[in-house]
Amino acid sequence: MHELSYTLVSLSGSRFQNSPVRYLRLEIQYALEYQRPMHRLMTESDAIKREWLVTWKVGVEDGIAYTLFYVVGDREPYESALSGVETMESYDITPVRDEAFYAFIRGQETDRSRQFYTAFEQPTLMIVPPVAYRPHGIVLFDVVGEPAALEQVRSALPDGISINVRKIGEYDASPGTFATGLTSRQREALTVGREVGYYDVPRNGSVEDVAKELGCAPSTASNHLRKAEARLVERTFR
Repeated sequence: MHELSYTLVSLSGSRFQNSPVRYLRLEIQYALEYQRPMHRLMTESDAIKREWLVTWKVGVEDGIAYTLFYVVGDREPYESALSGVETMESYDITPVRDEAFYAFIRGQETDRSRQFYTAFEQPTLMIVPPVAYRPHGIVLFDVVGEPAALEQVRSALPDGISINVRKIGEYDASPGTFATGLTSRQREALTVGREVGYYDVPRNGSVEDVAKELGCAPSTASNHLRKAEARLVERTFR
């Protein structure tokens, strides 16, 4: 089997460079007044534990933003809050499993959201979904491309947004899916583990760090991680 390689065009455009794809793991933080209503809900209520933006697009003619979210939490308070969002046109909810559902939302694109995504429209940068929303205005995601282009992003971001590079490395993630057979809590534990560096090599995070983010005892967090890891190994080799 031939090893896949990727070709990136240099910024000068004068030649091609064969090299591993680089990625940046970014942490974006919105000031309170600039947060989406549904994002603020995660901070104000325990009903929504985690939310991922899976994919999105904006209609060229109608200016409607079509977004697909994967949400872990209680559906009823989420729908109640969603119904009160002024820019929301319509939505569909699809339950996946206990305390998890997809939300397909159609809403008016705002100047701020347009400015945010335009900032990442650099020739050598691509956002890799999903985009993880966390309490207190935090958004986490990977960007593939050239780190030097990030400086252009910083200057193009709207006011009220700070950006921090949490990690830079070679991008070798496998395409994923939420349908892994894990419980919502196991999936949440793995996600937190990745975010706090528990799965970094060398390891930068601990079970205690995972437990703190999950709001549970270290023994409980360890149990979630071990069961999730066992399930993933089983699916890989069966």
